[in-house]
Amino acid sequence: MIIDTHLHVWSSDVSRYPVAEGRSLSSDGNVEFLSETMVDAGVDKAVIVQPIHYMYDNSYVADCLKEFPGKFAAIGLIDQKAPDAADQLERLVKEDGFSGLRIHSSSRVDSPSDWTTPDQDPIWRRAADLGASFVVHGPADNLPDLEPIIARFPDVPVALDHIGGAPTDEDPPYPVLSKVLNLAEYPNVYVKLTPQPHKSKMPYPHEDTFPTFQRLYDVYGPQRLMWGTNFPGVMRQTGYKPSLDMFREHMEFLTEADKELLFSKTALKLYSFGDS
Repeated sequence: MIIDTHLHVWSSDVSRYPVAEGRSLSSDGNVEFLSETMVDAGVDKAVIVQPIHYMYDNSYVADCLKEFPGKFAAIGLIDQKAPDAADQLERLVKEDGFSGLRIHSSSRVDSPSDWTTPDQDPIWRRAADLGASFVVHGPADNLPDLEPIIARFPDVPVALDHIGGAPTDEDPPYPVLSKVLNLAEYPNVYVKLTPQPHKSKMPYPHEDTFPTFQRLYDVYGPQRLMWGTNFPGVMRQTGYKPSLDMFREHMEFLTEADKELLFSKTALKLYSFGDS
């Protein structure tokens, strides 16, 4: 089984699924196109991350879960500063089948440290009760600000999007990447390995990014790494199947057992696929 743990979808039907004020749709990204692309690449399941286009309206992603039962899991987006934020999370999980929430560390708050203030504790406690998780999007420089709440809630899994927002061209002692590596001391922290062509100076398979992937592997271990594509953006860059083959065929440090964890087993621990 192969699971894509990071992608986005949106509908061109803006009358039914209006985008948030100031947002626009950048490319074709509907769930039917995603499903066809997955089939062509031999990918079985995927985790849909609520796109910023819709802000706190998770209805399109919720409808995708209903349209393709058992094929998708979902990560939502809510106003975590709302008084009823914990209840909103519970409704997403229990009524719509979502697996957790996304934190944008660089937006929606004045400072990344705002995500760790005491008003956030009820949401994390509810996440622990529900078996829900968080994913974190933003630059690696923001991760130290989030560390306090990660430490306070060791029972809540936290996945760092896009190699934690780290660069791939640092020299030792890797001052920015280290902010991702340092969080490995918390067993509840995971990292999503997505292609980083925009950080590469080489053509596909972007071998100059491999040492960073291997450093993450060496520190986190294969059991806390997950593969993802960043569909539909990946279609304009690496391509969908090549983004799978990049990890499956070109990274020699990954064993077959490692790939089983990377492509499916770890994701099945963190995300609910409904009828699957």
